[in-house]
Amino acid sequence: MTARTALLVGAAGGILSEVALGLAKEGHPLVLFDRDESAVKELAARLSEHTKVETVVGDITDLPAAERQLTEVVARHEIGILVNGVGGDTRIIKYPELTREHFDQAFLENVLSSWIAVKVVGPAMTAAGYGRIVNFASAGGRTYSHFNNAAYVGAKGAVISMTKQLGYELAGSGVVVNVVAHGPIATARVAGAFERRDEASRKDVLSRLPMGRYGTVAEAVGSVLHLCSESAGYSTGTVIDINGGLYM
Repeated sequence: MTARTALLVGAAGGILSEVALGLAKEGHPLVLFDRDESAVKELAARLSEHTKVETVVGDITDLPAAERQLTEVVARHEIGILVNGVGGDTRIIKYPELTREHFDQAFLENVLSSWIAVKVVGPAMTAAGYGRIVNFASAGGRTYSHFNNAAYVGAKGAVISMTKQLGYELAGSGVVVNVVAHGPIATARVAGAFERRDEASRKDVLSRLPMGRYGTVAEAVGSVLHLCSESAGYSTGTVIDINGGLYM
């Protein structure tokens, strides 16, 4: 396995921070991009015992600023792995209560944030003849959701469709683009939202999950690491479902 620099956008998130740890243990140098300065620096300190780590504090949803920052990253590093992990929503909002602002926010956080990173990093990967790009969607983007809203589900569905188009456009370049569609994973944010429900609501949520539980963060990470690896070179435009049977 060749050590390749990995850029992780939204690196301090519950799933992506563990992906970062897995990549670090494999020896890949890391560039961690996140808007939470204290969280990303704490993560970098934890990972520095395994590999070289650089942090970039920025908001990927500020597209002009993010494009400048990512361009600087690409100028300093040959990025071989890009993982876009920004975007999430635990709000249940019925369609009559949704506003234009909900849709703008959902598409900015999920679709445009992933697009801007691929726009900057993809050409350099193509020039190098190698790249692994992984976008994050959700089970809701594959079907519907008990746990979110139409704006979020629509945005995640768009991430999946966009990923397939990017995979098609980059096919043959040595760069593959795939997407992971997680179901309910017990990150700190999701687990916190679950615990804030009353007992009857918690039982109702679990009754809708075929396995009767949320997935663990460790269970969410393995497929992401595979898609980041050299062995994923013949997979592009694919969707990996990690949802405990919620969508088949």
